[in-house]
Amino acid sequence: MDSFKVRMLNMRSIIEKIKERQAAAAPDSTAVKRALQRAAILITSQAKLNVRRQGLIDTGRLINSLRWEFYKRGDVNGISIGSFGVPYAAFWEFGFHGQVPVRSHNRVITRAFGRSLEKATIARVRAHQRRIDKQGRPYLYPAYEKHKTRIVQYMLDAI
Repeated sequence: MDSFKVRMLNMRSIIEKIKERQAAAAPDSTAVKRALQRAAILITSQAKLNVRRQGLIDTGRLINSLRWEFYKRGDVNGISIGSFGVPYAAFWEFGFHGQVPVRSHNRVITRAFGRSLEKATIARVRAHQRRIDKQGRPYLYPAYEKHKTRIVQYMLDAI
């Protein structure tokens, strides 16, 4: 009888440990959120470094737009990483091949036929289409690729 009680106590402690581990591995657990946060910080900082290395900094708007945020869809928690609010971020990440509209504008002409003009002239340029063939200069996806084994390890450690 005593051995039966001991076995029951052992089973209860095992069941309690399993429940604790299930709670720790749940999508809402703090360990999983912490692992997601570590992964997001790692990818974002690497992406900012990639932007600097590729010389994609003009005004700093692209690099300052790189951020991450938590999201929840149903039972799934995750992180969204990207350049939010900067329409040309996708242009640099994926490239672009196609036509874009150019609005009408004024152009100041100071040279003609290879010579400087004595007086600058203003010319009106009508609206037109311009063809762009630009290869992508990705900065975000390579950041993920570089650290994906570390990110998987973060998640395994959390679970």
